[in-house]
Amino acid sequence: MVSAVFEDLRSRWTKQLILMTFQRSEIPLAEAEFPWAGITVMVPGEADIECARIAKLTGSAVLTNDSDLLVHDLGPHGAVVLLNSVHMLQDAPGLIEPEIRGLRLHPTELANRLGFVNVPRFAYELTQDPHQSFVELVRRSKDNSGTVERSSGYIEFIREYQPDEPTVANNMRSVQTCDPRVSELFWQYEQPDIYRCAEQPHMYLGILHEDHSRRCAWEQGRFYRAIGYSLLNLSRSAPPKISCVHEFVRRGGRIVAEQVSLGSTNMTASDLNILQERLDLARTIFGHHTQSVFWVLFALFEIHCDPSNTTATPNAVHLERFLSKGFMGKRTEWADIHLMAQIQAVLYSLRILKQLVEITAEKISFQHHGILADLPPLHLLMMSRYEIVKCFSVNQLARNSVGQLFETYD
Repeated sequence: MVSAVFEDLRSRWTKQLILMTFQRSEIPLAEAEFPWAGITVMVPGEADIECARIAKLTGSAVLTNDSDLLVHDLGPHGAVVLLNSVHMLQDAPGLIEPEIRGLRLHPTELANRLGFVNVPRFAYELTQDPHQSFVELVRRSKDNSGTVERSSGYIEFIREYQPDEPTVANNMRSVQTCDPRVSELFWQYEQPDIYRCAEQPHMYLGILHEDHSRRCAWEQGRFYRAIGYSLLNLSRSAPPKISCVHEFVRRGGRIVAEQVSLGSTNMTASDLNILQERLDLARTIFGHHTQSVFWVLFALFEIHCDPSNTTATPNAVHLERFLSKGFMGKRTEWADIHLMAQIQAVLYSLRILKQLVEITAEKISFQHHGILADLPPLHLLMMSRYEIVKCFSVNQLARNSVGQLFETYD
């Protein structure tokens, strides 16, 4: 969700599209073609710290449901507006047009009114004794002798809310087209002392809506993610190189860390050649279709041909029904949901690889820098089952495509 919103704000929502969507002839927006692109930024680490920094510099309010923002240093004028307090006011006396309003919490003013040192101090007292009454917590927070602030417990507590070391501007620019997960992995290499919590880098893959009695859907596409991780590892000039990345994925009903081994230069180049061959063949067969249709078919090819797949893959009849109806049998079952998750896993793995190819292109001299240049944005790539059915249920597209797939790859 965050990745899609970030991408859309930077490269989908043009001024014209915004005006059309809101059915307005004029909205106070920046003159740029993408009015929100310049203020949509991917930052390392937690976004809270950067939001707090901007609020402190500008006196603005952070729109969030995370009350932890109140503990950060928002400066004398910075504030927090809780998302769940935002509402539309339409019928108030004297109101000419509807207004959007929300509850604005001003930490400095809050501390002054209640008479305690500051909100971080109150938050610390709350963490130390969460069952204590509000009145008692306020009383404890009024102690301004400095004893608490000098304690090791308070110093450890407040460290979480303090800015990290400044990052290099050039490195910030290199990840502005990356999703949060890819950005997090990049910064674990770039500044490991700050962003890497263990010897090996880690990647938290999203929770997919899948059948927990089956092999995790993220097993699909691991080959492509491993290529991307290897490229990032090989792009590092300073030793030591890393031997693996730990992916946090579902195994049964648990979330576990699984080791993804990283390849050498020769192995990674060979794997890129394999991908190029697969893409060339797929484009020969399915290249005349729209981007969205092509990539769904490519994902199905991956699932169909995966030698490590321990469960039976859908036959041609079932797959045709899935593409044209949204389910393989008479109604939606777990097999349909899991197949959809596998498709999403393949496609998002390709997106991870594309982004890692792009941010390492200047440091590694491989032939395939543009190998996934035509991978579409998320709103076209990650279609829902409803959208897939809408695409494939016309002109016998499902039947013809499945026939081509089985004829080519069986």
